[in-house]
Amino acid sequence: MTQEVQDLQLKDITTVQLPASVTAQKQFLKKLQAALAPEGELSALTTGPSENVFVVPHAAEQAVREKQGHLSTDQWKTLLEDWGALSVNTLALKAYIALETRGAILHEGELISPPKISIPHPEPQVKYQGGAVIQAAFAGPYDWHIDQRSVGAAEAWRMFSGKPSFASDLPWAGVRIAHIDTGYTEHAALGWDSGHSPYVHPDQGRDFWQGDHDQDGPRDPFLPGFPGHGTRISAAIAGFRPDAQGGPFYGVAPGAQIIPYRVTDSVIVDHVQDHIRDAIRAAIASGCHVVNISLGALRPSRALAAALDDAYDAGLIVVCAAGQVWGEVIYPGRFNRCITMGGVGPGLKPWSSAATGIYVDLCGPADEIRRVQAEKLPPGQTATQIAPKTGDGTSYATACCSGAAALWLAWHGLDKLKQKYSAPGLWQIPKAFKYLARKTARKGNWPDSITDKYGSGVLDIPALLKAPLPDAGTMRKENLAYGQFDDGSL
Repeated sequence: MTQEVQDLQLKDITTVQLPASVTAQKQFLKKLQAALAPEGELSALTTGPSENVFVVPHAAEQAVREKQGHLSTDQWKTLLEDWGALSVNTLALKAYIALETRGAILHEGELISPPKISIPHPEPQVKYQGGAVIQAAFAGPYDWHIDQRSVGAAEAWRMFSGKPSFASDLPWAGVRIAHIDTGYTEHAALGWDSGHSPYVHPDQGRDFWQGDHDQDGPRDPFLPGFPGHGTRISAAIAGFRPDAQGGPFYGVAPGAQIIPYRVTDSVIVDHVQDHIRDAIRAAIASGCHVVNISLGALRPSRALAAALDDAYDAGLIVVCAAGQVWGEVIYPGRFNRCITMGGVGPGLKPWSSAATGIYVDLCGPADEIRRVQAEKLPPGQTATQIAPKTGDGTSYATACCSGAAALWLAWHGLDKLKQKYSAPGLWQIPKAFKYLARKTARKGNWPDSITDKYGSGVLDIPALLKAPLPDAGTMRKENLAYGQFDDGSL
């Protein structure tokens, strides 16, 4: 790679002014797509800071300039003009982000912005093809809760792409996340196509709400309450659709394995705590590595707490929502031996509705979250839409942390972690993750004087991955889930 091309990384972005004609704009995109093929793919161009101006993603520019013989800046400009660009300019990445976020308009919770140029693609998602093209497969722009404005998932993906050991397969494809929620529905952002998804596995999950006699398994029947909640949160964990309506859509761990367990019709779960207990134990038995519980109860359950103890001893990382509206942290997030997520919004400002207090371990994105539109469709029919309004809730912060857990497990290697910690006890895996996630957390946008409301700060995935693992046998086992409050210290 030439120094000139290297210098483009994460500094400047190329913008092109295109003719007003939609046909001409799509012709430009097709030529860019052809130049990227077959190694990479780009399904849409994002609008830039003014009318008919569009952004060429970093990864696409680097790939094309390399493939075309290490093009100089002048040659790159000439090529874009040959494809139909009226003018070609560069814009500092920070300046672009500032322009885009400063000019955002919210109307009744909906983000109003110009449409993208897009060309429909028959495949439900771009498949990962190794570290050399990870930036093309995971091309931006990214939603605020994915990039450096929040948890830094996009930077973490680039870290994976820079390690030769992750060059051939999606690094976290083997991580199994038990999603205990309202069930699943088929959405293209979760890989569904003609009744099949490569990374959502209802046949391996269970329906504890109506029982497994239901032929649809853990499918969400859209009962009154919170229909589609399980789909929306699953997509926040593992969504992977670069050509989504309105721009690329990603979860924190795109393509991680989701095992759905249907336990409820509501996010308030006092009435189904035994179902959650049984789902946790099923997740242990089926070899899951992470458990996501974006649900909450107002009263404690000793039986549920005992299941958390079992998961902890088996080495599973359990992530729970702190809750909102009530003020107090809800169960099971109030128990020990799990990671309890509070919430922040854009600018890392505390989300005003999120529960706070000593039971909160960390904060994550919980407001103005771009989400999928779950739909009640017959089996085999796939939803494709992105919701017209953004979502909120510590459910999303929980999903981001579960995705981070998948990346962390993949970064260090599932087998290597088990080998390292098996002798003293596999509980050291969730203990190490919780300790490091808290230790490496970013400072949120709140006063330094507040030390007991928002946990250790905001989840920072790149810093978490870079942090060295504690030595085996050096950590303290936390108090039982139902026991005296444990601050999670080493």
